[in-house]
Amino acid sequence: MPDFDDIRPYTDAEIPAAMQQIADWELFPQIIRFIYPDGDIGEARRRLLATTSIHQFQATFMNDAIKRIVKETTDGFTFSGLHHLRRGMPYLFVSNHRDISLDAFLLQHLLIEHHGTTSHIVFGENLLAMPIMEVLFRSNKLIRMERGGTPRAFYNSLQHLSDYLNHLVVEQRQSVWIAQKNGRAKDGRDITAPAVIKMLTLGGKGNAQQTLANLHIVPMAISYEWDPCDTMKANELMLSQSGTYTKAPDEDLRSVVSGIIGQKGHVHLAIGKPLAARELLPPAGTDIAEHAAAILDQRIQRSYRLMPSNYAAYSLLYGASAPMHYTQRTLDTLKARTAGLHPEARRILYETYANPVVAARGQGNTQI
Repeated sequence: MPDFDDIRPYTDAEIPAAMQQIADWELFPQIIRFIYPDGDIGEARRRLLATTSIHQFQATFMNDAIKRIVKETTDGFTFSGLHHLRRGMPYLFVSNHRDISLDAFLLQHLLIEHHGTTSHIVFGENLLAMPIMEVLFRSNKLIRMERGGTPRAFYNSLQHLSDYLNHLVVEQRQSVWIAQKNGRAKDGRDITAPAVIKMLTLGGKGNAQQTLANLHIVPMAISYEWDPCDTMKANELMLSQSGTYTKAPDEDLRSVVSGIIGQKGHVHLAIGKPLAARELLPPAGTDIAEHAAAILDQRIQRSYRLMPSNYAAYSLLYGASAPMHYTQRTLDTLKARTAGLHPEARRILYETYANPVVAARGQGNTQI
């Protein structure tokens, strides 16, 4: 598909060269020792160099890596809603976004294990600053999302991305994962940006409602009991509010690594029911992008699995007591994570964990 060469992932024909670059990476032995603690690095390298397709790479090395991450860094990974998906049907997964890479890769793990396939993943170009990161992500069906530029250039890039997403889902019948807004929800508020919905309608055929219906949109919610990047996010938000935050050159890479190796407690991924065409018809006088975003907000927030850490933070902030939802150990762990933080950053961190409970109460959940 030459029209999309600037944003598409690798093709299978490009995989052997990509595998060679990964095998030659100086950190390759360290990564293999993590994935296969008792394995032979030389044998792993030979198997990697014999890989000839994206599916083969994802079904072996990548899926083994995700399983290892789950085993070593979580207290359990659960999921729900997989029955909503029909084998062979393409979907556009619109997801809340907490971890810079794992949100999408945990979905890939579920899809490869239960449906024998994976989805494409829309990632911002900021993750491709290092050449080896580009190789790894493009070998995992990454779709590059351009950011910045002049208003006209930015609009053209959104049109281009929308054309490609509609081409993949509608014509090629391949699934795609995209975050509900630009960047992670660093404050714990899972809100869909209407601009994302508007972007999706740019490349379809027919009116906006039909275009969105043809994408088979599936709301997805992922919940982490503990966020390995929580203090980083809290400090960033505090500095951003004071106008003194400057992003470090290696910050995105540090977030990727921290999210992978950091302890996450329990993790849950909830897959919602695909949005029906009739649901996407907005009331008179209502913008369809805002209407669809509101539906996604409701479905994602209702599907979010509240963790003991969420309830504990809510109790610390608002004085509500719900001991049936968390233990003293959870409370102590939460307090320990904020040790040494600026008081304002501590408050922000507590709010980040508490905000999903606030959202649940807004959806009518009165458990606390």
